[in-house]
Amino acid sequence: MASGLTLFTYIGAHLINHALGLVSLAAAEAGMSIAIEVWYSVPGTVLLYGAFIMHFMMALFSVYERRTFRLPPLELLRIVLGFTMPILLIGHAASTRLAYELFGLSSDYTRIVANLWVSGSQGWQLGLMAPGWLHGCLGLHFAFNLRGWYRQFRFVLFSAALLLPVLAALGFIAMGKEIAGNPETMAAAHAYLSADNAPQRLAIAQWKDNLLNWYYSIIGAAFIAREIRNLVERRSKRLVSLSYPGKTVRVPRGWSVLEASRSFHLPHAAMCGGRARCSTCRVRVTSGGDRCPAPANDERGTLERIGAPPGVRLACQLRPQGDISVVPLMRTARPVYRGNAPQRGRDSEIVVMFCDFRNRAELAHDHLPQDLLYVLALYIEGIGNAVRACGGALGTVGIDSICALFGHEADANPAQGALRAAGAIEGVVADLNSRLGRQSDHKIKITVSIHTGHAAITEIGSSEPPTLMAMGEAVDVVNELRKAAAERGKAFAISQKVYAEAGLDPVHHDRIMVGSGRGISACLSDTAPIPAPDWTLHGKIGRGATLRRMWAGN
Repeated sequence: MASGLTLFTYIGAHLINHALGLVSLAAAEAGMSIAIEVWYSVPGTVLLYGAFIMHFMMALFSVYERRTFRLPPLELLRIVLGFTMPILLIGHAASTRLAYELFGLSSDYTRIVANLWVSGSQGWQLGLMAPGWLHGCLGLHFAFNLRGWYRQFRFVLFSAALLLPVLAALGFIAMGKEIAGNPETMAAAHAYLSADNAPQRLAIAQWKDNLLNWYYSIIGAAFIAREIRNLVERRSKRLVSLSYPGKTVRVPRGWSVLEASRSFHLPHAAMCGGRARCSTCRVRVTSGGDRCPAPANDERGTLERIGAPPGVRLACQLRPQGDISVVPLMRTARPVYRGNAPQRGRDSEIVVMFCDFRNRAELAHDHLPQDLLYVLALYIEGIGNAVRACGGALGTVGIDSICALFGHEADANPAQGALRAAGAIEGVVADLNSRLGRQSDHKIKITVSIHTGHAAITEIGSSEPPTLMAMGEAVDVVNELRKAAAERGKAFAISQKVYAEAGLDPVHHDRIMVGSGRGISACLSDTAPIPAPDWTLHGKIGRGATLRRMWAGN
């Protein structure tokens, strides 16, 4: 951060100096004389070039350490701009600082702008600072976009970031036109570009080419070392398993959890670009904590700042040494970078869940509409969070019924995810009932029905994540389960096929046959039909409601 802010200050001051050209060439020259006093001094030189070397070396290490470049577009743009900036600045530094040090040539605007105007290189100069300025602006945005003061002044900051380069370009053009109207200055520029000064210009060009070659070589060496490291990791078959809710992936040891999420296109929030500054990528390690290295200084500082409890880590910094299970704690939309085109309609084997609010009408008689609306909002939000945390997606949502689908993204075991969601929903309802009082007639009564089978799925609208709708055998059977459970007053109705695909044995034996002659057996019960779950304290479900249970076994 310190090295980046130093370079950003240098570039910003340079752009302001260019903008002074709108006042006059004399004003720009006065500003340049101050800049030369600061940056050409021994402390200024050490600070500027030390910051550049530090920032460059840390960028190289970041590239080497990164296992995948599947990143959001803005993060990729920031990286590309960062490595493009020195290519342009090396030529500028050779014609200014090196020319001053080697041949005593002044670094004033009159000489430099006149030479650029005569040689026709003014367009190159106009775009010189753009990569560095954009790189710095994006870096600051990733670092501070969650801070309150940044959000408060974001429009002012955006205006400054947009206007300063424009004013600098206009100032440079104004200086060029003023100099072009001065015959003596233009004659001196033509004289410099004559054959008499060819040795000086050739020496400066040689320095420029050598510096560029060294720069390209260092960049190439970093990428080659990275590829060698990746090849060794792949061939050694040192793979670790990362288990997310509803999905398990295997990656080479050394990958961070965030890199694994991005490589497999799993939704995972990360606002700062993976530099341990924002904490939005944090995860709870539900198993395998002994196979996670201790947090480094950057991660530890961020976790302490947000008061993270034990077991919470930053996904961008956590590089597990063995198999672990994690739960992302910040919900985010699906990643759209390098993603597949949405499939509007397809047939597949899915698990369908319906959660029916059986006594909503009865509660309406005993509660004010505003109170019931508040309870309904918590109910729907809690059900949605429980479904998404277990790898499902919401389909249709109504006042009395919520539909959820599991397996729409080829999850490892959607049946297990649906059963975990059923247990979480039971906790949501229990939490809401505790708020409604102790009277039994004031309790929410639900029916959760689950079946797995073939169905056609389509996406509705253009929201992200999209709303899903399913039709087919799975939906028909689960509708029969809903009716049977409602008639018997049961809270859960699960087909035996769901248990079989989850690799579990039903623990409740109140069984019925449904399926309109298809001979489908189902289990009905009053409690969540999950055999001996391993619960762990965790999470928030509902606006202000704290539910501290989530499935930890898989």
